[in-house]
Amino acid sequence: MGVIDDFVSEYERQFDFWDASARIARGLLESALASSGLRAIVTSRAKSVDRLADKLHARNRENTYTSVVQIQKDIVDLAGVRVALYFPGQMEEAERVIRATLDVQQDKRFPRDEVFARSRLSASATITAKGDQPASPGELAHVQRFSGYGARHFRALIPDSRLSPGQDRYGSALVEIQMASVLMHAWSEVEHDLVYKPLEGELSPSEYALLDQLNGLVLAGEIALEQLQKAGDARVTMAETPFRNHYELAEFLRSRLSARDVDLTDATLGKVDVLFDYLAEQHSATASSVEPYLDLLEQDLEHRPVAAQLADLMLSGNESRYSAYLRAMSATRHPSNRRQATVASSKADAPQTLALGEFVVAWVLLETLLKDLTQSGEARLPPLPMLFRELLARELITPEQFTELNTMRELRNRVIHGRATDTPPARISEAAAWLRGLTRTIKRKADGR
Repeated sequence: MGVIDDFVSEYERQFDFWDASARIARGLLESALASSGLRAIVTSRAKSVDRLADKLHARNRENTYTSVVQIQKDIVDLAGVRVALYFPGQMEEAERVIRATLDVQQDKRFPRDEVFARSRLSASATITAKGDQPASPGELAHVQRFSGYGARHFRALIPDSRLSPGQDRYGSALVEIQMASVLMHAWSEVEHDLVYKPLEGELSPSEYALLDQLNGLVLAGEIALEQLQKAGDARVTMAETPFRNHYELAEFLRSRLSARDVDLTDATLGKVDVLFDYLAEQHSATASSVEPYLDLLEQDLEHRPVAAQLADLMLSGNESRYSAYLRAMSATRHPSNRRQATVASSKADAPQTLALGEFVVAWVLLETLLKDLTQSGEARLPPLPMLFRELLARELITPEQFTELNTMRELRNRVIHGRATDTPPARISEAAAWLRGLTRTIKRKADGR
């Protein structure tokens, strides 16, 4: 057997591993994108054994493989995930979600500017938009007019923190993610199968011209999708009726923040689905209910997602609201965000649940006191960093307590937004006790005792 047969045989034995790796990555991305209010169709696959063999034999004719290691370095798409966005204008935000969810090792953007430039300037040859294959005789007779394949590819690993117990081995699998609009993915499938995998002979110049024309229609369709997105944003922004789902809430937030010159290209909206579920339970899933909080957002959106900041402002020292938000967090609609509950896991989680409840009550008591100290008629608190600085300026807390209070705020954010599962219950209980003591100290000083 040659090196190609050896590699294909080994891959066939490992097929289930690569298929599972792709499915895990797909589940994580599907959940994260949907939670952020980004509409997309996410699919996955392990490379077909037959297609892998055909690809290797085709490449071997141009550059002979001498070892299995050489093939391993050349073939990097054994596990693949495809992200087909409804609205191409959300590409930047979707990329941010991908990078926040997976450990991206490499990225590539299409069309490559230099490739498209050569294809437009040369009348004697056409280089395809993907730039990975030599021009064929049919291509030589057609000068490409449109930019071709437009997408972003990422090669990524699944972080250990995203893997469930027993899935550790999938952390070594390199997964290729291909992100483009739904229209571009459809065109790419046709073009790829006809041009790179010809089963019935070489395409004619007229067929290449038709593919180019179809690409132009796809690019026009993407412009129409962007206009459709803007029209939907305008409808949701102007409507007084409740948001129908978290996608409409996300569209409203993007539109309003854009009007405030807030750049979301370096940030994500966060778990908009959880925020929507909370608002729906409170009968507040309307533009008029959310709008007043937008001016109070901090600007460190990269570290504090929009949905998390809005939730923090809305909870505002009210224990019943905190309980409602925690219910929304625990009932998130995406199965990949939840562990399968068992009797054993419930017993194991009991100390953590009790500690979290103790911490939330202590934090609510602190926020209630802060609300009293501000002597404001507003139902919501100003941003917490501002209040902490005011406490320090009024000498109600010491510089050391100010530093520790900011540490507690970070723990509070992890607790409320479901990221405190790695914090020992004893540490959370200690933090709750410290907060209770600080609350008593601040009240005593404020009362002049």
